[in-house]
Amino acid sequence: MRSAGLRARSWRVAVCVAGMAFALPAHAQAHMTAPGMGDFISGVLHPWMTPTHLLILIALGLWLGQHVPLRVGLPLKLFVPVSAVALALTTRHWMAAVPPPVLIAIALVAGAIVALEVRLPNYAAAVLLAVAAAAIGLDSGLETGTPFAVFKTLLGTWVSLGIGLVNVGYYVSLATERKKKWISIGVRVAGSWIVAVSLMMLAFAWRKSTASM
Repeated sequence: MRSAGLRARSWRVAVCVAGMAFALPAHAQAHMTAPGMGDFISGVLHPWMTPTHLLILIALGLWLGQHVPLRVGLPLKLFVPVSAVALALTTRHWMAAVPPPVLIAIALVAGAIVALEVRLPNYAAAVLLAVAAAAIGLDSGLETGTPFAVFKTLLGTWVSLGIGLVNVGYYVSLATERKKKWISIGVRVAGSWIVAVSLMMLAFAWRKSTASM
């Protein structure tokens, strides 16, 4: 009875989180600014203030830290440069933003990998990191601003993405390297939460799109 009640409360919380996240206007997926902050700091905070970006980064960090010893070679060689290129491309204004369902789907896949504790081969890990970096980067463009302000903001976002991902992976690995079963289960539960929230956000997106038709 107690575990059933806990699961019910967990699902209610997940529904609330998903609802609040998707209640943000669609244009908020483009660069969200922090009032009163400078351009660079606003860029640093952006990935952690955008729900879809936050889900992807946490899921990838959990996945990196889940398998010890921690290997940051691929993130440094792939995620960091790909995100830099994608951020730079936003200055061309070829696309306003990445469709939210695409970002949510990436978070869903990454969360499922964590929940199932899958050890990906190098080529699959490279694809996951590259796709995530490109999607977040292309979704982080600024609509207005002077060239120098845009540069500082995008630089802050790039620094935040690289350091943030590696830090999440590092702190998760500190816990998982203790080889406690409950820690491993906790990481997998966190992955399953990301899957649940992502599925709910996709449902909200589908309902919103059908309602507007």
